[in-house]
Amino acid sequence: MDPKVYQQQLYELGIDGMEIDVSTIERAMRTLNELEEYEGVLKKMRHNIRMDIRNIRKEYLVILKELNPSPEEKRKSSAKEVQKRIKKKKSILKKRDSKIKSYEIIENTVDNYLTQIDDARIYIKNSIETRVG
Repeated sequence: MDPKVYQQQLYELGIDGMEIDVSTIERAMRTLNELEEYEGVLKKMRHNIRMDIRNIRKEYLVILKELNPSPEEKRKSSAKEVQKRIKKKKSILKKRDSKIKSYEIIENTVDNYLTQIDDARIYIKNSIETRVG
C-alpha cells in the first residue's frame, strides 16, 4: 500500500484531536475503550507497514541479483564494466532506501501514537484509582 494511503488512514482515524475526558469514571472508562480500539487499529497498521517494507526489500533484492554477472562474465569484465555495475547498484539501493524512508516515517508516527496511548492509559487508570480509592 502507498504511504499516502496510510497517512490518509491516520488522518481519518482522528486520533490527533482526541481529548482525554476523566471528569467521571464512566467517561474515563469510555475513553479507555476508545484508546484500546485505536491501539488495535494502529497495531494492525504498523504490521502492514512492516510487511510493505519487507516486500520492498525483497523486490529490490531480486533486482540487485539480476545485476550480478555469471562467474564467466566476471572473469571477462573490464574495470569500467565493474564500475558501471557498482554505480547502477548504488543507484538502485538509493531508490530502495528512499522508498522505504517514506514508510518508516509513517511507522514512526504510528509508534508515537501508540506511546501516547500507553501514557494516556496510565493517566486514566490513575485517575480512576484515585476516585475509587
